Amino acid sequence: MVLRPGGADGATFTVPAGKSAIGRGEVQIRLDDPYLSPRHAELSLRGGQLSIVDLQSSNGVYLRLRDETSLTVGDELRLGRQLLRLEPLPETQFAADSGRIWGSPDRGARYRMAQLLEGSGVGEALPIAEGEYLFGREEGGMTFPADQSVSRRHAVLSVSREAILVRDLESANGTFLRLRKETTLTPGDHLLVGTQLLRYDLS
Repeated sequence: MVLRPGGADGATFTVPAGKSAIGRGEVQIRLDDPYLSPRHAELSLRGGQLSIVDLQSSNGVYLRLRDETSLTVGDELRLGRQLLRLEPLPETQFAADSGRIWGSPDRGARYRMAQLLEGSGVGEALPIAEGEYLFGREEGGMTFPADQSVSRRHAVLSVSREAILVRDLESANGTFLRLRKETTLTPGDHLLVGTQLLRYDLS
């Protein structure tokens, strides 16, 4: 089911057994969206289980988070119209004569959350050490006041020595994680492909 802006139901596509491609080209599920690759993703229905895999598309496939989820370096999140990526910070550098290189005080950050701009540029970057980091339209370590599709308090990142966890704060439009491998879907799951929001329902 394609969901229209505001959440109303739109076009419905029946997924047959076997494989079905999603994209803006000659595929089984064709969507008119310039942010989609011609063959963007592939659905597989086997033994009553539906899965999806990204076909090396330019903009990826994103799954709405239902629970607190672990992140690894390189993971990408979508919050409203914002695209964020968890990146490692380089190790401390020293000059050739062993003197320290001048810079702002090191607060112990090991990662950063980088805002990715349309066209592959990088905008803001938030250094990440241990602790909790809020993201939202009005509150948090990284805010997006011009993006009305981001909730006031949208998501929180919890960082410890053991794990980096992200949790959606019951935001209006959800927090989405880019899928890196084939993923089995559960009825009710929401996917973002390009700018299209899809919901998986049982017929």
